[in-house]
Amino acid sequence: MDLGLEGKKAMVLGGSRGIGWYTAELLRREGCAVALCARGKEGVDGAVEKLKAVGKGTVFGDAADLADAEATRVFVRNGIETLGGLDILIHSASGFGLAASEENWQRSFDVDMMAGVRAVEEALPALKESDAASITFIGSMASKFHFGRPASPYGPVKAAMRAYANELAQTYGKDGIRANAISPGAVWFPGGAWDRTKRDNPKFYAGVEKSIPLGRLGTGEELARIIVFTASPAGLWLNAAHICADGGQVKAVD
Repeated sequence: MDLGLEGKKAMVLGGSRGIGWYTAELLRREGCAVALCARGKEGVDGAVEKLKAVGKGTVFGDAADLADAEATRVFVRNGIETLGGLDILIHSASGFGLAASEENWQRSFDVDMMAGVRAVEEALPALKESDAASITFIGSMASKFHFGRPASPYGPVKAAMRAYANELAQTYGKDGIRANAISPGAVWFPGGAWDRTKRDNPKFYAGVEKSIPLGRLGTGEELARIIVFTASPAGLWLNAAHICADGGQVKAVD
């Protein structure tokens, strides 16, 4: 299938590692110019060099703490200027607020929610000029299911992202801009949280594997395919959608 991504311009917030990295790499392989950010400059520089070796066109990366309002806006402005426009905006960063301190609540709200709001506000003029504009938020199945952890900001802010995606889709559909939210379940990739869990608590990890109908966790590559299809012109009729990408881990209907 031709995803229609050749020559498109994509931006990934939180794109130097994890699901964001796999997404940026696949966008690049499909012919996109790509801009990405993360907090660590070393990680960003390494990701940029890897992306330059894949595909063609512009690659832009910069370090930005997405909890910082101005840093977020500056990155988005600079990325759009460097790419010469924008077709696809993907917010894959998270504050990973798994503890219920006020500091974690604030960082989760700033990174998961407000970084997306600020990025969208900066990107809207460019997206309105695109003939294939899309906004995609990467959330979590914790936004609809309680996994047994103590109360924390992680699930609630991911749920807010879902509601915001719907607001954007309803408001800017007339301008040709789509907006969707994708909620992964448990995903394994080297160096990620589930990789550490597999090493440090293999019994728990095995139990999670057993709970998934397909008998294993998802991979970064598998999630990237879902994200890139949704964001691409091939996913045109996905709009205001919440897509559960958990392999059936959550035994419920939406």
